[in-house]
Amino acid sequence: MGLDEIFGVSLKFEESLKSFSSGSGEDIPLKLTDSLALRRKKENLRLYAIATCITSVILNLILCILSFVFAKLRHSPATFAFAADCILDLLSSLVVIWRYFGSPYRTLSLSREIKACISLGILFIVAGVGVIGEGAYFLVVKEVPKWNTVLVVLAAVGFVVCVLLGIAKYVLCKKMESKSLYLDALNSLLSALFALVIIISDVVYLKNKNVWYLDPVLSIVFSCPLIAFGIRTIILHSSRGGYESGENGF
Repeated sequence: MGLDEIFGVSLKFEESLKSFSSGSGEDIPLKLTDSLALRRKKENLRLYAIATCITSVILNLILCILSFVFAKLRHSPATFAFAADCILDLLSSLVVIWRYFGSPYRTLSLSREIKACISLGILFIVAGVGVIGEGAYFLVVKEVPKWNTVLVVLAAVGFVVCVLLGIAKYVLCKKMESKSLYLDALNSLLSALFALVIIISDVVYLKNKNVWYLDPVLSIVFSCPLIAFGIRTIILHSSRGGYESGENGF
């Protein structure tokens, strides 16, 4: 190989390193200074994140199907809100899976992280608007919810499951410094909150039948911050410069 060819290969290698460091590529590889142990740790975290989100998808699919059935039978906006947020949690987990699936270098993919966060922000808004609309409808028609012991048990199980998923995702998001995982963790905890609303509203309604409106009112109240957070997430991540400036976005 001649000197010109050697210098040509060297130049191409330097240019590729510059493109990686600038974040212009679809995938930014692991840092060259990373040790082998650190690279393996990052890859293990990526696989743990995917496995956690797959588990989240399966559990939320079961919870949302059961919740929609009981929401129809019980005429409960809070149950509908929980079912809708389970779908949101399912979709957000799918977004995170897409974010980290594929190349082992996907942990530092800037463009995928931004797209994932914007997608999650849109999902937050859609879910919040749907829940508010459902709650407002029940308030207008004054449809009284029906007591169902099985629903309370389902809500309690859903609360525990969503809290555990939220904690697991939050621990991973801190280790991986991932905003998309942070948003997914937040959504799982929000699902737990809606499950808690079902339990509270049912217990109160059992004690006092005149407080039937607590179910839709609490659903509307907790959906407003969801929409606001979705809008904030979209605005914060729609500008790539804001992401690169070092803002945590949390």
